[in-house]
Amino acid sequence: MLNKTKNLRKLCLLGCLIIGPLLLTAPANAQFIGINVDYAIAYSAAPGSVTGGSVGISHPAPFFPNIGYSTVSFNDKEDKTDSESSSSVSLTTETTIKTINLFYNVPFPVVSIAIGFGFGSDNLYTGVETITTIVETYGGAVRDEETSKFKTDVTEAFMRIGLPFWSIIEFHLGYHAMSFTSINITKNATLLGTYGNVKKSYSGGMTTIGVQVAF
Repeated sequence: MLNKTKNLRKLCLLGCLIIGPLLLTAPANAQFIGINVDYAIAYSAAPGSVTGGSVGISHPAPFFPNIGYSTVSFNDKEDKTDSESSSSVSLTTETTIKTINLFYNVPFPVVSIAIGFGFGSDNLYTGVETITTIVETYGGAVRDEETSKFKTDVTEAFMRIGLPFWSIIEFHLGYHAMSFTSINITKNATLLGTYGNVKKSYSGGMTTIGVQVAF
C-alpha cells in the first residue's frame, strides 16, 4: 500500500508538471476568478450514504496551481461475537477524510477539465480520522463501552469534467481517489479481548457533482 501511495504522488506531480506549461499555450480566458462548489454523492468504500464535497478557487495566473479542499464522512457498523462465550461487541465507526489539493484547469474546445492532487495529514488539520464506539454486551445486556480513535495521512488524485454555460457558469462531475494504509479502528481499545484487532480498508473514490461561477 505504501508503494502505491508513493507511485500515486509521483504520477500526480508529473501530471501537474506536464500540464502547467501547456496552459501557457492555451487561448486567453476572460475568467478572472472561479469559485467551485461540489457535493459528494458517493464514496466507493462507504457502506451507505456519505456527506461532504469539495471547494476550490481558480485564477488566471500561469504556472501557479489553483487550490482546493475536499472532505467526505461516512459511518460503518459491525458486530462481532465471541464463539467461546455469550458476549459480543458492536463497533460503530465514523470516518472523516480531509485533504488540501492543488489543481490545473485544462481548456478544451467544448468541455473543461481540471486535474490535480492533494494531501492530508494531522499537522495540516487534515488526513483520515476514525472514531469507533465499542459497546460490549453479555447475555443481551450492555456490560461496558469505550471509544477508540485512529489517524493517518492520505493522498488524493482527482479529475473534474465540466460543461460551461454563458462563460460564467459551469456544471461539472468529479472523481476524487483517496489512498491511504489500512486502518486499525480498534488500536486503542481494551474491551476486545478474544475478538482481536479490527482493520479496515477505506481507500476509495469520492464522486461529486457541482458548479463553478466565474467573476
